[in-house]
Amino acid sequence: MSHVTSASASASATREVLPVELVALRERVQAQPADIRAELEPIVDDALEQAKFRGRVLSVARDALEQLRLDLEMARFDLEATRRERERLRERLADQ
Repeated sequence: MSHVTSASASASATREVLPVELVALRERVQAQPADIRAELEPIVDDALEQAKFRGRVLSVARDALEQLRLDLEMARFDLEATRRERERLRERLADQ
């Protein structure tokens, strides 16, 4: 699944990204006769829901990772500032 596309507005109000292959599969199933469509639509709908869920989970994980990176960068900055302050205080104490 190399490409992704936005779902139609009727499928999702939040415009979630779905694999192009699944969207094409849904369209092909919808073009089938009613008896075949009735059998395949629940399976395709389940696959689409799972893809949406995985997309949401991945999005949450990316956001959490980005927040972790930001927090780590702030902690590094604070650590360096604390080290510089400590060294300046040591120098002042040594000069006295």
